[in-house]
Amino acid sequence: MYKLYSSQLHKQLNLLKCPIELNIISNSIMSFYAVAKGRNPGIYYNWSDCEVQIKKFSGARYKKFSTAREAENFINLNSDKPKNDTQQGSSSSKKVSKYCQNISSLKRDFSKISPEEKINVSSKRIKIIDPPKQNKNVDGFLEDENGYIEVYTDGACKFNGRGNAKAGFGVWFGDNHPLNVVQALDGKATNNRAEIKAVTMAAEQAEKAGIKKLRVNTDSQFLIDCITKWMPNWKKNGWVTSKNETPKNKTELIEMDEACAKLDVKFNHVRGHCGIHGNEMADRLANLACERSS
Repeated sequence: MYKLYSSQLHKQLNLLKCPIELNIISNSIMSFYAVAKGRNPGIYYNWSDCEVQIKKFSGARYKKFSTAREAENFINLNSDKPKNDTQQGSSSSKKVSKYCQNISSLKRDFSKISPEEKINVSSKRIKIIDPPKQNKNVDGFLEDENGYIEVYTDGACKFNGRGNAKAGFGVWFGDNHPLNVVQALDGKATNNRAEIKAVTMAAEQAEKAGIKKLRVNTDSQFLIDCITKWMPNWKKNGWVTSKNETPKNKTELIEMDEACAKLDVKFNHVRGHCGIHGNEMADRLANLACERSS
Protein backbone atom coordinates (compact mmCIF):
# COMPACT_ATOMS: atom_id res chain seq x y z
CA MET A 1 0.00 0.00 0.00
CA TYR A 2 1.38 3.42 -0.92
CA LYS A 3 0.04 6.88 -0.18
CA LEU A 4 0.70 9.89 -2.41
CA TYR A 5 0.61 13.28 -0.69
CA SER A 6 -0.50 16.40 -2.54
CA SER A 7 1.58 18.81 -0.52
CA GLN A 8 1.68 22.60 -0.34
CA LEU A 9 5.45 22.58 -0.07
CA HIS A 10 5.79 25.98 -1.72
CA LYS A 11 3.71 27.52 1.05
CA GLN A 12 5.36 25.49 3.79
CA LEU A 13 8.96 26.12 2.82
CA ASN A 14 8.38 29.85 2.63
CA LEU A 15 7.82 29.70 6.39
CA LEU A 16 10.95 27.70 7.21
CA LYS A 17 13.90 29.40 8.88
CA CYS A 18 16.36 27.98 6.34
CA PRO A 19 16.04 29.35 2.76
CA ILE A 20 15.04 26.97 -0.05
CA GLU A 21 15.21 27.43 -3.80
CA LEU A 22 11.59 26.87 -4.82
CA ASN A 23 12.55 25.83 -8.36
CA ILE A 24 13.79 22.55 -6.85
CA ILE A 25 10.23 21.82 -5.75
CA SER A 26 8.68 22.98 -9.02
CA ASN A 27 10.90 20.59 -10.95
CA SER A 28 10.13 17.59 -8.74
CA ILE A 29 6.57 17.95 -7.49
CA MET A 30 5.01 17.34 -10.91
CA SER A 31 6.60 13.91 -11.43
CA PHE A 32 4.51 10.82 -10.72
CA TYR A 33 6.13 7.37 -10.77
CA ALA A 34 3.55 4.67 -11.47
CA VAL A 35 4.39 1.16 -10.28
CA ALA A 36 1.90 -1.30 -11.75
CA LYS A 37 3.89 -4.39 -10.76
CA GLY A 38 6.31 -4.24 -7.85
CA ARG A 39 6.58 -4.81 -4.13
CA ASN A 40 3.94 -2.18 -3.37
CA PRO A 41 2.11 -1.04 -6.53
CA GLY A 42 1.09 2.59 -6.49
CA ILE A 43 1.91 6.17 -7.45
CA TYR A 44 5.17 7.48 -6.01
CA TYR A 45 6.38 11.03 -5.55
CA ASN A 46 10.07 10.52 -6.38
CA TRP A 47 12.40 8.05 -8.07
CA SER A 48 14.15 6.89 -4.89
CA ASP A 49 10.86 5.66 -3.41
CA CYS A 50 9.86 4.09 -6.71
CA GLU A 51 13.20 2.31 -7.11
CA VAL A 52 12.76 0.53 -3.77
CA GLN A 53 9.58 -1.07 -5.13
CA ILE A 54 10.97 -2.32 -8.45
CA LYS A 55 14.68 -2.99 -7.93
CA LYS A 56 15.40 -6.74 -8.29
CA PHE A 57 11.65 -7.40 -8.57
CA SER A 58 10.99 -9.92 -11.33
CA GLY A 59 8.58 -8.63 -13.98
CA ALA A 60 8.36 -5.11 -12.56
CA ARG A 61 6.32 -2.62 -14.62
CA TYR A 62 6.71 1.09 -13.94
CA LYS A 63 6.81 4.43 -15.73
CA LYS A 64 7.22 8.12 -14.99
CA PHE A 65 4.40 10.57 -15.83
CA SER A 66 3.81 14.28 -15.54
CA THR A 67 0.23 13.91 -14.23
CA ALA A 68 -1.41 11.68 -11.65
CA ARG A 69 -4.20 10.80 -14.11
CA GLU A 70 -1.72 9.24 -16.56
CA ALA A 71 -0.05 7.36 -13.73
CA GLU A 72 -3.42 6.03 -12.54
CA ASN A 73 -4.36 4.87 -16.04
CA PHE A 74 -1.02 3.09 -16.43
CA ILE A 75 -1.58 1.16 -13.21
CA ASN A 76 -5.14 0.24 -14.18
CA LEU A 77 -3.99 -1.07 -17.57
CA ASN A 78 -0.92 -2.96 -16.39
CA SER A 79 -1.75 -4.34 -12.95
CA ASP A 80 -2.88 -7.91 -12.25
CA LYS A 81 -6.22 -6.90 -10.74
CA PRO A 82 -9.42 -8.81 -11.76
CA LYS A 83 -11.53 -7.36 -14.61
CA ASN A 84 -14.52 -6.73 -12.34
CA ASP A 85 -12.43 -4.45 -10.14
CA THR A 86 -13.25 -1.49 -12.37
CA GLN A 87 -16.92 -1.89 -11.51
CA GLN A 88 -16.24 -2.53 -7.82
CA GLY A 89 -14.16 0.60 -7.48
CA SER A 90 -16.28 2.86 -9.68
CA SER A 91 -17.13 5.38 -6.94
CA SER A 92 -13.52 5.44 -5.80
CA SER A 93 -12.33 5.97 -9.37
CA LYS A 94 -14.61 8.99 -9.67
CA LYS A 95 -13.02 10.43 -6.52
CA VAL A 96 -9.56 9.81 -7.92
CA SER A 97 -10.45 11.38 -11.26
CA LYS A 98 -11.61 14.51 -9.46
CA TYR A 99 -8.49 14.40 -7.30
CA CYS A 100 -6.24 14.06 -10.35
CA GLN A 101 -7.86 17.15 -11.86
CA ASN A 102 -6.88 19.00 -8.70
CA ILE A 103 -3.33 17.65 -8.97
CA SER A 104 -3.12 18.96 -12.53
CA SER A 105 -4.08 22.43 -11.30
CA LEU A 106 -1.12 22.63 -8.90
CA LYS A 107 0.79 24.85 -11.32
CA ARG A 108 -2.12 27.30 -11.23
CA ASP A 109 -3.20 27.32 -7.61
CA PHE A 110 -1.46 25.45 -4.77
CA SER A 111 -3.96 26.71 -2.19
CA LYS A 112 -6.70 24.38 -3.42
CA ILE A 113 -4.84 21.21 -2.48
CA SER A 114 -4.94 19.99 1.13
CA PRO A 115 -1.50 18.96 2.46
CA GLU A 116 -3.05 16.04 4.29
CA GLU A 117 -5.02 14.64 1.34
CA LYS A 118 -3.71 11.27 0.19
CA ILE A 119 -4.26 8.64 -2.49
CA ASN A 120 -4.20 5.03 -1.35
CA VAL A 121 -3.44 2.60 -4.17
CA SER A 122 -4.12 -1.06 -3.40
CA SER A 123 -4.19 -4.15 -5.59
CA LYS A 124 -7.99 -4.02 -5.80
CA ARG A 125 -9.00 -0.40 -6.07
CA ILE A 126 -7.95 3.21 -5.76
CA LYS A 127 -9.63 5.33 -3.12
CA ILE A 128 -9.21 8.52 -1.16
CA ILE A 129 -8.35 8.05 2.52
CA ASP A 130 -7.98 10.49 5.38
CA PRO A 131 -4.80 10.71 7.47
CA PRO A 132 -4.92 9.74 11.15
CA LYS A 133 -5.88 12.67 13.36
CA GLN A 134 -3.44 13.83 15.98
CA ASN A 135 -4.08 16.08 18.94
CA LYS A 136 -2.52 19.51 18.96
CA ASN A 137 -1.86 21.65 21.97
CA VAL A 138 -2.59 25.34 22.11
CA ASP A 139 0.83 26.29 20.76
CA GLY A 140 0.31 24.46 17.50
CA PHE A 141 2.61 21.51 18.21
CA LEU A 142 1.70 17.85 17.92
CA GLU A 143 1.63 16.40 21.43
CA ASP A 144 1.39 12.77 22.54
CA GLU A 145 -0.73 11.45 25.39
CA ASN A 146 2.13 11.96 27.86
CA GLY A 147 2.69 15.61 27.05
CA TYR A 148 5.73 15.13 24.81
CA ILE A 149 5.98 17.36 21.76
CA GLU A 150 6.32 15.28 18.59
CA VAL A 151 9.07 15.97 16.08
CA TYR A 152 10.19 13.93 13.08
CA THR A 153 13.79 13.98 11.89
CA ASP A 154 15.54 12.52 8.88
CA GLY A 155 18.88 12.63 7.10
CA ALA A 156 19.60 12.02 3.45
CA CYS A 157 22.76 11.46 1.42
CA LYS A 158 23.11 11.07 -2.31
CA PHE A 159 26.03 8.91 -3.49
CA ASN A 160 26.69 7.89 0.12
CA GLY A 161 30.25 6.66 0.56
CA ARG A 162 31.52 8.20 -2.67
CA GLY A 163 33.71 11.19 -3.33
CA ASN A 164 30.84 13.21 -4.82
CA ALA A 165 28.44 12.53 -1.93
CA LYS A 166 26.21 15.34 -0.69
CA ALA A 167 23.94 15.26 2.34
CA GLY A 168 21.31 17.23 4.22
CA PHE A 169 18.70 16.83 6.92
CA GLY A 170 15.14 17.79 7.73
CA VAL A 171 13.27 18.51 10.97
CA TRP A 172 9.46 18.53 10.93
CA PHE A 173 7.30 19.77 13.81
CA GLY A 174 4.14 20.14 11.74
CA ASP A 175 2.74 21.42 8.45
CA ASN A 176 3.75 25.04 7.89
CA HIS A 177 5.47 25.13 11.28
CA PRO A 178 8.07 27.89 11.74
CA LEU A 179 10.44 25.53 13.60
CA ASN A 180 10.77 23.18 10.63
CA VAL A 181 14.31 22.97 9.28
CA VAL A 182 15.81 22.18 5.87
CA GLN A 183 19.60 22.32 5.98
CA ALA A 184 22.51 21.07 3.91
CA LEU A 185 25.14 19.15 5.86
CA ASP A 186 28.53 20.81 6.32
CA GLY A 187 31.69 18.69 6.32
CA LYS A 188 31.87 15.05 5.36
CA ALA A 189 28.68 13.95 3.63
CA THR A 190 27.32 10.70 5.07
CA ASN A 191 23.82 9.53 5.83
CA ASN A 192 24.62 8.75 9.48
CA ARG A 193 26.07 12.21 10.13
CA ALA A 194 22.94 13.74 8.61
CA GLU A 195 20.69 11.63 10.86
CA ILE A 196 22.63 12.70 13.96
CA LYS A 197 22.66 16.40 13.02
CA ALA A 198 18.91 16.30 12.43
CA VAL A 199 18.30 15.24 16.04
CA THR A 200 20.72 17.88 17.34
CA MET A 201 18.89 20.57 15.40
CA ALA A 202 15.50 19.31 16.60
CA ALA A 203 16.62 19.55 20.23
CA GLU A 204 18.07 23.02 19.70
CA GLN A 205 14.89 24.24 18.02
CA ALA A 206 12.80 22.79 20.84
CA GLU A 207 14.93 24.48 23.50
CA LYS A 208 14.59 27.85 21.75
CA ALA A 209 10.81 27.42 21.74
CA GLY A 210 10.73 26.64 25.46
CA ILE A 211 9.79 22.99 24.98
CA LYS A 212 10.68 20.79 27.95
CA LYS A 213 9.52 17.35 26.78
CA LEU A 214 10.35 16.14 23.29
CA ARG A 215 9.69 12.88 21.48
CA VAL A 216 11.98 12.36 18.50
CA ASN A 217 10.58 10.10 15.78
CA THR A 218 13.14 8.63 13.38
CA ASP A 219 13.30 5.78 10.88
CA SER A 220 17.06 5.37 11.44
CA GLN A 221 17.81 2.11 13.24
CA PHE A 222 21.45 3.22 13.40
CA LEU A 223 20.43 6.26 15.45
CA ILE A 224 18.26 4.22 17.81
CA ASP A 225 21.09 1.71 18.35
CA CYS A 226 23.56 4.53 19.03
CA ILE A 227 21.33 6.03 21.71
CA THR A 228 20.06 2.87 23.39
CA LYS A 229 22.91 0.37 22.96
CA TRP A 230 26.27 1.94 22.21
CA MET A 231 26.50 5.46 23.59
CA PRO A 232 25.89 4.57 27.27
CA ASN A 233 28.94 2.30 27.26
CA TRP A 234 31.05 4.66 25.17
CA LYS A 235 30.38 7.49 27.62
CA LYS A 236 31.31 5.30 30.61
CA ASN A 237 34.55 4.30 28.89
CA GLY A 238 35.56 7.84 27.99
CA TRP A 239 34.13 7.71 24.48
CA VAL A 240 36.00 4.63 23.30
CA THR A 241 34.51 1.41 21.93
CA SER A 242 34.93 -2.11 23.30
CA LYS A 243 37.83 -2.42 20.85
CA ASN A 244 39.46 0.65 22.43
CA GLU A 245 38.79 2.69 19.31
CA THR A 246 37.25 6.13 18.85
CA PRO A 247 33.62 5.81 17.72
CA LYS A 248 32.77 7.09 14.28
CA ASN A 249 31.02 10.46 14.35
CA LYS A 250 32.16 11.02 17.94
CA THR A 251 32.03 14.82 17.66
CA GLU A 252 28.50 14.81 16.23
CA LEU A 253 27.27 12.28 18.79
CA ILE A 254 28.60 14.37 21.69
CA GLU A 255 26.90 17.48 20.26
CA MET A 256 23.64 15.56 19.98
CA ASP A 257 23.99 14.18 23.49
CA GLU A 258 24.60 17.63 24.96
CA ALA A 259 21.67 19.18 23.08
CA CYS A 260 19.29 16.43 24.22
CA ALA A 261 20.54 16.60 27.83
CA LYS A 262 18.90 20.03 28.18
CA LEU A 263 15.47 18.48 27.63
CA ASP A 264 13.47 15.43 28.60
CA VAL A 265 13.87 13.53 25.32
CA LYS A 266 12.38 10.22 24.27
CA PHE A 267 13.16 8.44 21.02
CA ASN A 268 10.72 6.47 18.91
CA HIS A 269 11.58 4.31 15.91
CA VAL A 270 9.11 4.47 13.02
CA ARG A 271 9.00 2.52 9.77
CA GLY A 272 10.16 4.54 6.80
CA HIS A 273 8.17 4.98 3.58
CA CYS A 274 4.96 3.47 4.92
CA GLY A 275 2.70 6.52 4.92
CA ILE A 276 3.45 8.13 8.32
CA HIS A 277 2.86 11.77 7.47
CA GLY A 278 5.51 13.31 9.74
CA ASN A 279 8.14 10.82 8.59
CA GLU A 280 7.29 11.37 4.93
CA MET A 281 7.54 15.13 5.36
CA ALA A 282 10.87 14.93 7.20
CA ASP A 283 12.13 12.69 4.40
CA ARG A 284 11.11 15.22 1.76
CA LEU A 285 12.73 18.08 3.65
CA ALA A 286 15.95 16.07 4.05
CA ASN A 287 16.07 15.27 0.34
CA LEU A 288 15.45 18.89 -0.56
CA ALA A 289 18.27 19.90 1.75
CA CYS A 290 20.47 17.30 0.09
CA GLU A 291 19.85 18.96 -3.28
CA ARG A 292 21.11 22.25 -1.84
CA SER A 293 24.38 20.76 -0.66
CA SER A 294 27.34 21.86 -2.77
